[in-house]
This record gives sequence, C-alpha cells and structure tokens, in this order.
Amino acid sequence: MEVNMLCAELEQMEGHIDDILTALENPKLTEQEKEALERSYTELSHVIQEHQKSGHHGAPCFEE
Repeated sequence: MEVNMLCAELEQMEGHIDDILTALENPKLTEQEKEALERSYTELSHVIQEHQKSGHHGAPCFEE
C-alpha cells in the first residue's frame, strides 16, 4: 500500500498559513496589519492550490 506524502515545499507553505492564522488572533493588531495578513493568507492559499494541482512539472503534489 502506497502512502501519499506532502512535499516539503507544500508543508512549508501550510506552516506559513498556520503562522498567519495565529497572528490574526492577536487582538492588538492594527487594521493595516490585519488587512496585510488577510491578503497574505489569500495569496498563499492560491499558491498552495496551484502547487497542489500542478506544482511538480505539471503533476499533482501529493507524492514526493
């Protein structure tokens, strides 16, 4: 039975998503900081989706 593993690049991007979500929980963020984090989250989410679809020379990204 073969187990599909996430590639290191995808794991790193998902780690950044977690960091952004954690930062957004900070009640002391200014509106500008919050908006910047939300933009980063949206952009990185799109990059992750594209990487999952074709991030390895046009192949999906669930196998290393």
